[in-house]
Amino acid sequence: MHCTTLFIWFILYSILGWMYETIYCSLKSLKWDNRGMLIGPYCPIYGVGAVLDVLLCGGLPGKGAVFLACMLGSAVLEYTTSYATERLFHAVWWDYSKIPLNVNGRICLSCSLCFGGAGILVLYGIHPYISRFTDAIPLYWQEPVALLFMAVFSAVCVMTADSLVSLNAKLEAARNAVDLQISEKYSTFIENTKQNLSDSLNSIKEKISLEEFREKRVYEELKKMAYSMNWTQIRAIRSSVSFRRATYSDLGNKLRHTLSFHKKHCGEKDRGEEE
Repeated sequence: MHCTTLFIWFILYSILGWMYETIYCSLKSLKWDNRGMLIGPYCPIYGVGAVLDVLLCGGLPGKGAVFLACMLGSAVLEYTTSYATERLFHAVWWDYSKIPLNVNGRICLSCSLCFGGAGILVLYGIHPYISRFTDAIPLYWQEPVALLFMAVFSAVCVMTADSLVSLNAKLEAARNAVDLQISEKYSTFIENTKQNLSDSLNSIKEKISLEEFREKRVYEELKKMAYSMNWTQIRAIRSSVSFRRATYSDLGNKLRHTLSFHKKHCGEKDRGEEE
């Protein structure tokens, strides 16, 4: 099998995987849910899984063997991908922690069983049509098509990686800014309030806790961060499920809420101006 054909298969199955995930999750949440970590309409884990399914399982004796191989192979692929992307970007794009029989929230038995069935569907139901489609394209046409796909896909990967690295840097900067403001301004804030209200320091601290002060500063920093984010960074934060690192998890979730509030507020403002 020529490598250009394999790459075209990878791209096609990545797009099909994105379509499945997006449609399923959008119907489940009753709102548009653009799935996948990449900016474009690709879920590479589906592309890799489908191509490996075709290459490694085509010669297995029967659907039972294909099911078992795909079930175990998908578990290895999912766990490895989840671990690698988390180590690189500190973000999580799927989390099975609330599903029974899961391993570190990265894989679970029910999903692995579904992927086993999906392996049979791909090998016997979908791939014959995909193969027939690519076979109809002469190899001298497949090569430029594959090169075009590769250029677009590489650009998408670079843009996504850059946005995720930038997003992590922004979250780190926001956390440091909040910590700095707390250390520098909280004592001054308490002293000024004490003088203005002629109250005791202990009484003021009872009324204005450090946690309340921190929450206010976090909100202000995230609001500034939301205004400075570009589209790729907004796409990255909305596509991820969460951040496993405790230092990023809270900020990441609050940033997602801040972006939602900002989007709703801007929409209401635009409608008001139109009226």
